[in-house]
Amino acid sequence: MRNDRDRWERRYADRGRHALDPPSEFLRRHESRIPPGPVLDVAAGDGRNALYLARRGHPVDAIDIAFAALQRVASAARAEGLKLRAVQADLDDFPLPRDHYAAVVNIRYLQRSLFAPLKRAVRPGGLVIFETFLIDQRFVGHPTNPDHLLQHGELAARFSDFEILFSEEGLFETEGGATFLGRLVARRPG
Repeated sequence: MRNDRDRWERRYADRGRHALDPPSEFLRRHESRIPPGPVLDVAAGDGRNALYLARRGHPVDAIDIAFAALQRVASAARAEGLKLRAVQADLDDFPLPRDHYAAVVNIRYLQRSLFAPLKRAVRPGGLVIFETFLIDQRFVGHPTNPDHLLQHGELAARFSDFEILFSEEGLFETEGGATFLGRLVARRPG
């Protein structure tokens, strides 16, 4: 994982003072469904989604492997007086709390070994908001590695034990252009 961390550190350090990208359109569309309470933003990067959620009144834990990215989000949160905790961690070996979050947000990141921990981290009645690249994305742009691309129907299958409130797959116009995505909003039973 050291190579991964170095690559992401360089990416975020190279961005310098570049303005943050806008939050995910999908997250903005479904944020009002999130019940009160803490939210986890997985692979938060430099915080476009974490800051959006904190500005909407949610206390946020933003987890990422890249310290440079987290410095940006933490600095912005402090400047605005937001409730946001930046946590540098490798999600391969970082234990997520159980039954803690009102919502877990996973945008544009796929680590299949995290499905079960993410499901356990959300409290009963809480939401998982998930959006990431679909296998078809490899034909039009980044990423191309199948390990980082959802198979058709994979999200719905992985969350079949949750109440699926919204699910879609396809080519969508997003804040970053046309992208093949799988999207899901699911509520943990109980």
